[in-house]
Amino acid sequence: MSLSLRKLVQNPSLRLRLVVGGEDEATAEQTFDQEFEWLHATDMIDPTPFLGPAEVILTLGWQFPVIESADPSVPEVRVAPDRLERIYDDYASLVAAHGVIGIGFGSDVLHRNVPHQLAAACRKHGLILFDVPYEISFMDLLQEAARVLQRDQTERYTRSLRAQKAIANAATRRDGLNATLRETARQLGCGVALYDSLARPITLVEAPDGPRLGESELTPIVQAALEQEQRFRSTQATPEIEVVLQMLGEPNDPGGVLALTLSRGFDDVSRNVLSSVLALVSVSLQQNQALASLHTTLREALLQLVLSGSVAVTRHIVESVWGPIPQPPLVTLIGIPRHFDAPRLLPALESLQAGDGPPVFFAQYRSDVAFLVGERDVDDLLERLRPFSLVLGRSHCDRWEGLELALEEAKKAAEFGLRRGESRPTAFSEMWRDGVSDLIDASDAAHVARRVLGPLDAHDREQGAELVRTLEVWLGHHGRNLPAARDLGVHRNTLAHRLEQIAHLVGADLDDFQARAELALALRYHQR
Repeated sequence: MSLSLRKLVQNPSLRLRLVVGGEDEATAEQTFDQEFEWLHATDMIDPTPFLGPAEVILTLGWQFPVIESADPSVPEVRVAPDRLERIYDDYASLVAAHGVIGIGFGSDVLHRNVPHQLAAACRKHGLILFDVPYEISFMDLLQEAARVLQRDQTERYTRSLRAQKAIANAATRRDGLNATLRETARQLGCGVALYDSLARPITLVEAPDGPRLGESELTPIVQAALEQEQRFRSTQATPEIEVVLQMLGEPNDPGGVLALTLSRGFDDVSRNVLSSVLALVSVSLQQNQALASLHTTLREALLQLVLSGSVAVTRHIVESVWGPIPQPPLVTLIGIPRHFDAPRLLPALESLQAGDGPPVFFAQYRSDVAFLVGERDVDDLLERLRPFSLVLGRSHCDRWEGLELALEEAKKAAEFGLRRGESRPTAFSEMWRDGVSDLIDASDAAHVARRVLGPLDAHDREQGAELVRTLEVWLGHHGRNLPAARDLGVHRNTLAHRLEQIAHLVGADLDDFQARAELALALRYHQR
């Protein structure tokens, strides 16, 4: 429904006159454009049980005392001025509290002119008051209101069709997806952004006018919606801008997110247009994702082809589809995604081969992503991989025949970096920088250490002893009693007694080298 007094008052045939509508020109303009649902003709003292929340009352004033009669057959009454003012004030207060927009008073039928007490009450309670002249019946006004609604509905329908046609035509262009989003922004008068399933912007179109929201402000909102798997989200980003997000695809397998930045509310036409846009964008994304899925499968097959020794065939296919393939000597990288699985990440990586960047080949390798790049270009690739939040391991490959070994080394390095929480790429050659024991999964080792040294910990707590420290100092001196006793500040016989207790509690022969090595390793991960 879209009725406003402007649409009625501007009709010269109705000759409506605004009596109360605002104390200043700006307020009067807002009053004219204030929308209401319908006009209700009633002379009841309390019409509110029969009214909607946003309506206009049409009345002849039978509910009010007639002070100045416009009809000789209607007797006038005498009412004290203060009581008369109270009658009008109570009525205006009642209907205003119900949500009535205003009152249309039929003058010169019962009352001569519009009672000034009614005008004062409407002004006090913020109601519109307009005069319906004697020559215009309420039926004339209601019929014109119906015609206004019909014209408005036709106009909305036409505007919706026109906007949808323009957007559909844009979708047929060479850059159909981007053209669709640009036309959507123009038709709806809002900002439009399309994000991929990793919350990375694909297309950003600013609002044609009014306040705008930057990428740095919009992207975190999209990331939150994807992390929470919200199909639809609306949030007030700034006092002037509302962000409406619509997930494309399924929450557990999103194809992307369409984001609209609005500085004014949506009407029915805009919602209809948006439904068409969502359908067009979804189809376009599905086509892109189908192609991306084929690329993912092809890449994985080509990597297996290289590993089987068919390098020439692979090179021909890769160069036909994506461009030059890097040549040995190569740096091999394995990336473990921190937040998404590899199939969801791979389509976004296609941007690595766009433009004039160095040759690079990537493919899914088991559950992770493998990258092949020339030695001179590895730093450039690492910089471009920074936004993808990968835990990276790297190795080196001088010949194609050594690629499988290099990939395995890079995978081990990536897993090692993941366990240690590394933020930078881990080279396979760095894995043993702290010794072979550094390759052990710290979380598993700590668990075993608690199991092995638990009896010593319990004994120390109960007896106030220092068996764990004794074992640590003794092993630090390679099992030599005299320097260990000196460090501990105890007699060597006391140390010997403690070592007997330790051997009994852990169930190990301390003269056995293997047992000593395992205890030393347990001490390393003790209480980690």
